[in-house]
Amino acid sequence: MFKLIATDIDGTFFDDDHDYDHERFNRQLKLLHEQGVKFAIASGNYLGHLQRVVQFSPVDAFVSENGAHIMAGDDEVFASYLKSDTVNAIIDGLDSLGDNLQSFILSGEEATYVDSKFEPFLNKYYIHNYQLTDDVKNVSDDVFKVNISLNDDKLDEVTADLNSRFADEIHATASGFGSIDIISKGINKAFGLQKLADFYGIGLDEIVSFGDNSNDDEMLAETGLGFAMKNAKASTQKAADHVTEFDNNYQGVLETIDSIFGFNTK
Repeated sequence: MFKLIATDIDGTFFDDDHDYDHERFNRQLKLLHEQGVKFAIASGNYLGHLQRVVQFSPVDAFVSENGAHIMAGDDEVFASYLKSDTVNAIIDGLDSLGDNLQSFILSGEEATYVDSKFEPFLNKYYIHNYQLTDDVKNVSDDVFKVNISLNDDKLDEVTADLNSRFADEIHATASGFGSIDIISKGINKAFGLQKLADFYGIGLDEIVSFGDNSNDDEMLAETGLGFAMKNAKASTQKAADHVTEFDNNYQGVLETIDSIFGFNTK
């Protein structure tokens, strides 16, 4: 019945230590592949990070940058870039955040670009390909996404303001850990999965998805079977069809896949 599984990673597939049970998942992945079921990582992170953190597991596809960049094996399925004028306008508007702004980055085709003054605040677990610059407006790379990190919990307020001010250009969404991802209007993980489904010749209704945060909401609502994690925020649980029995620290994704497909991979 299902042909593809798509999962977010942090707070979902990964535990709080950014890890997963490699051996169990690889056993499960082998069984899924034997049944013709593919597996995709769907995340707000950039492609290189995703490939690195699951390098020991042969997943089939990556929906990275919240749907703005999609790879299936060696095939680039889709790429969407923000307009340079829009990126510059967003940067100009960040002054209004004052001390609430911890840092911002531009996620590009060739690298991730960070204003030099924000390097001390950079989470280098997520970003290994960064380049420092004294003026991000001088970046000439194609930009998939702008990411903003905040010092307080006004994520929803700032996200709504961004979507209001740049209504015709962008889609801003809270992505966890005090950050907001800004991508092109109309782009989200559900959009990305539709592109991937078209590539594979399947429908969204043949996809099972897992997530824990606001940037997963569309994916959970629009795929055939959407699971919010037990540890997911309330609004994300509301967007999903079901809530997992176990949270991300107790292999909630793997437990649910075993239950759906009748596996016993423990």
